[in-house]
Amino acid sequence: MLALEATVSAISYITIAVFLGQLVAAGFLLPQGQPATLRTALLVWARASLLLFLCAAWLALLVQGAKLQHAFPSAELLWRYLTMTQSGKTWFAREVYGVILLFIMWPLPKKNATGKVIRLVAVLTLPLVAARSLTSHAAAVRDDTAVAVIADAIHLIATALWAGGLVALWSIFYFGRQNHLSASLTAQVVQRFSRLALASFFLLLATGAYQSWIHVGSLNILLNTQYGNVLALKLALFLAMFAFGTLNFLSTKQQLSRWANTNDAAHQVGQRAFKRIGAESLLGLSILSVTGLLTVLPPGVHALHQAAAAKMAANAASGAVPASKLEPAQGASVKILSPAPEQVFAGDKVPLKFALTKGKRGQHVHAYVDGELMGMFESRQGTLNGIVPGRHILELRVVAEDHQTELDAADRVEFIVK
Repeated sequence: MLALEATVSAISYITIAVFLGQLVAAGFLLPQGQPATLRTALLVWARASLLLFLCAAWLALLVQGAKLQHAFPSAELLWRYLTMTQSGKTWFAREVYGVILLFIMWPLPKKNATGKVIRLVAVLTLPLVAARSLTSHAAAVRDDTAVAVIADAIHLIATALWAGGLVALWSIFYFGRQNHLSASLTAQVVQRFSRLALASFFLLLATGAYQSWIHVGSLNILLNTQYGNVLALKLALFLAMFAFGTLNFLSTKQQLSRWANTNDAAHQVGQRAFKRIGAESLLGLSILSVTGLLTVLPPGVHALHQAAAAKMAANAASGAVPASKLEPAQGASVKILSPAPEQVFAGDKVPLKFALTKGKRGQHVHAYVDGELMGMFESRQGTLNGIVPGRHILELRVVAEDHQTELDAADRVEFIVK
């Protein structure tokens, strides 16, 4: 199931990036008055990419339903998912928005749409790309959630512009080889794309560093979790893509400019540029594929929490004594402010507030409900989700920076859910 979910996610990322890239190429990269057939071809490919994206979204919905029902999902389950969960509501909104874009875009190839119209559609596509952040790992960050979601959205848009734009640029080169486009047109398109790629690179660098910090946080997590290992692969691909981008920026672009001015060695220059841009495009698509896998893996920090919870559950089931005991508090303490003792709640969401003194080693708290790890909290408040009706015991334990070492600093309270 994980492989299927990752594959569908990768297809979604790739198709939306290619869709945006083709629109940007047709509306922003191609000079006005250039071959209408080239602009039309880019629009046809963009339309096909959007259609494939919408189909992939339906497949993703079925996969999500199958995970929830452990079988082919029923219509009732899917309806509850779409109307009662944030991810379901976001899926529905994105799908409706995508269908509207498809209707807008469908007649454009036949109408020989102007660059202004195409640019407008490209701008309208940005919310479709950014909305994915509302169901990403960033949305689950409990501290500065809005900042994390915005950073993730910018990261997705920058990735789509660079990687999708590269595919469109390669398409222009391919079309140029078949239809003998002028050297001056090719050089001008590359010049314009270089500025777009450079801006995307700096945005990716800043937002990528921030996301790595909040989702991984340490070298230990990067090296010892599946999420960290996949992220390391993504970083390696990014560095390789950056190397090709630097080569194209410093060398290929200059050679194309000289070709446009002198028309010397046209065949060799065009062939070399075609291959280099193709290689950079493949790396971009590979990064989008790896991103698809990252989205279905728990972030590195949470992976450690899950491993700790699984170990505790195994010890409890076997009756074994835990291998490690609580470490000295060294000044750390926690006090539960909400829920209050014997407080009654309606619904499955219980607001959590607490006062945390970190001391020498404390960093955040683990929240346990009836002995089951429900999550980690770094801020002084949050929400416990999915609490079933009945009487429950909430326990907060202060945890060290390694996310696993629990200190002898805890607080407990009983509450009731009706």
